[in-house]
Amino acid sequence: MTINADKTVLMVVDAQKGFVNEFSAPAVPVIVDLATKWADTGRPTIFTRYFNYTDSPWEKLIGWRALYGPPETDIVEDLAPLTARPNAHTLDKTVYTALTPEGLELLGRLDVTDLIICGIATDACVLKTALDAFELGYVPWVVRDAVASNATRHPAQEIHESALLHISRLVGASQLIDAEEVSGLIEQASGNDRSPLLP
Repeated sequence: MTINADKTVLMVVDAQKGFVNEFSAPAVPVIVDLATKWADTGRPTIFTRYFNYTDSPWEKLIGWRALYGPPETDIVEDLAPLTARPNAHTLDKTVYTALTPEGLELLGRLDVTDLIICGIATDACVLKTALDAFELGYVPWVVRDAVASNATRHPAQEIHESALLHISRLVGASQLIDAEEVSGLIEQASGNDRSPLLP
């Protein structure tokens, strides 16, 4: 399958300070490098931010109490400057998926068909966003080395790998790509604005 650069957005899911820990931190430099290269092309990037709230399902059903506001909800420092770049968009949400009504409206305005997805966490917001994109007619591409789990109640690496397996099974094995591939695709498209990106 071909990715057309003119119809693709990079979606950086919840790369927020409160989601970075010893397990997810190794993915952050990969995300930053990828987002920087993408922003340099002038193509659109969406940065999502998750916000928890009082009496949320996260509180009531799983006893998780975090990310109610800054500094936890802030985009990680190395990515923050990219949010002010031309064609950068910040999307706030209170659910797992980035494909909220506001997110879908934004994607419609950007007139894209493909979503290159990176961020945190593989097993939560990345997974739900990829599945929703698949069901709603978008083509999701998950960058497997630019996503990570920050799980602490379960082994993070196992949870990460399990989520990738679910994405492979439910969205398609070919929809898992590496950051190096995306970098190559960006370089390929740089010389010609109309050039498709070929995985």
